[in-house]
Amino acid sequence: MKKQSKLLPVLVVLISVLTFPAVVAFAKQGVVHPYWAPRTWQLRPDDITTIMGFRAKLSGNLAHADRPTPTVVNNAFVRGFNTDEDIMTWEVDAPYRASYTIAVLYTGDKEILAQSTLEVTSATTTVTEKVKVPNWETRPAFQRHYLKQNLLLKKGINTIRLRLVNFQGTQAERDALNNKRNAKGKTNPFAIWSIELVRPEALVAIKARAKAMKADVQWMVDGKYGLFVHFSSGSTPFLGGPRLGQQYQRLVDLFDVDAFADKVAETGASWVCFTCAHGTQHWPGPSNTIDQIKPGFTCKRDLIRELIDGLAKHDIRLMLYYNPNSGMENLYGDTYGNGETPDPTGYFNFLEAHFREVSLRYGEDLATTAGYVDDCGWKVYQLDPPWEKLAKAIKAGNPNAPVGFSQNIFPNLTPFTDLVVSDGAGREPEILPAVLFEEGGQLEGQYPAHWCFMDGWSSRTRNGTFTAKPQFSAEQYIEFFEKADEANLPITINLSMTPDVTSKHPFFNPVCIDIMKQVRKAVKGY
Repeated sequence: MKKQSKLLPVLVVLISVLTFPAVVAFAKQGVVHPYWAPRTWQLRPDDITTIMGFRAKLSGNLAHADRPTPTVVNNAFVRGFNTDEDIMTWEVDAPYRASYTIAVLYTGDKEILAQSTLEVTSATTTVTEKVKVPNWETRPAFQRHYLKQNLLLKKGINTIRLRLVNFQGTQAERDALNNKRNAKGKTNPFAIWSIELVRPEALVAIKARAKAMKADVQWMVDGKYGLFVHFSSGSTPFLGGPRLGQQYQRLVDLFDVDAFADKVAETGASWVCFTCAHGTQHWPGPSNTIDQIKPGFTCKRDLIRELIDGLAKHDIRLMLYYNPNSGMENLYGDTYGNGETPDPTGYFNFLEAHFREVSLRYGEDLATTAGYVDDCGWKVYQLDPPWEKLAKAIKAGNPNAPVGFSQNIFPNLTPFTDLVVSDGAGREPEILPAVLFEEGGQLEGQYPAHWCFMDGWSSRTRNGTFTAKPQFSAEQYIEFFEKADEANLPITINLSMTPDVTSKHPFFNPVCIDIMKQVRKAVKGY
């Protein structure tokens, strides 16, 4: 959860994210970091194997972002599809001879998409299909395109090639579209994010297992809305001083649960999404998993348990937010694996163990261990994670715990995510079209939800005054919440909160609390 933004047309905001540098300085030096380098990918016979576009061998005009490091890359779109000779090549190792379903995740200006054709080739099989043009104006900006024809792979090493062919316009028209700028001066050429390979039979089985695990989120629909709060390492105390990350243990001990629960109750919220591990990997309670890796990041006070009990007095449920990336290097060291053979296996094992311990510790008393797992689209997805294992760990103590692997501008990342989880910043709630949630749709298997902020994510105060203001008026918020209620869209709205939660001073902006009281009266009638 990062930056504030004003209400802008959705497409302008999304397209502005897709800004592509013209060249790769690191590539000019003839050096490729192992995290970026092509390699032979082992295909899992009973799972979806994800391979990022930037891990392909690129030829012709193709290039990716200038960030060749072992950390995860936000701008790693492959672009430069200017001619038929611009080709992406991956090498995969299949466990046995079989047909594989291929999905390609891509984006681009609609005019470019309408005139483009995908060609995917391996050995004796060539699949050629028209690129699809989105029939929606909202997120996701990237779409997943399952090719209708499967790719036959032999046992052992196979080479897969992808290019755009048979462009319908002239070369000059193609160049003009690739360089066309939007209102913000940004280009939006055709760009590849990743490919996914899975045996058709395995995909059917995966979707069946995921469906059997789906959480019932009717309690969120009935509850209408909840509060998001960032107990974040960068949060500033009410009167200034060291931020939360510099005095974490003290501020956890100071946290007045009753004062917090009373104030949340005033807003009418039916749940609280409480951030854990944001900015740093400190944890507001006990954790054997974390302590075994590196002592000093956990707390003796079990603030999570106390929040569950304190909020329950007001019939409010607690769910947790978790960022598996920010600050991880201080806890875990090299998160993603370095050296010649980067390997994230240990990182995945840590996440699975951590989620399972938290879920089993609090059981069904905790609405979910991970209702919002941040940075999954931009970061975790790139590592081809074991989504099913992570989801099972999150549901270990509460089978009905909704799981939200945040996708941001992408389609659903895995069948094992229950909620649409995307950074809505301060924008008006987006009512997504039903077609996205249908079988085969970009958000298939997820329930729509909206996550946004009113006055920012983390607290901003100066001399005892809240400096960040609500994005809209009370009347506008009432209209937003009423429309969302009519659409059965649960909203989780963030009110920036100081990390020193005490009855001695406000920890939420009183203006925001007043707006939420008006929302409560309009939407809930009391």
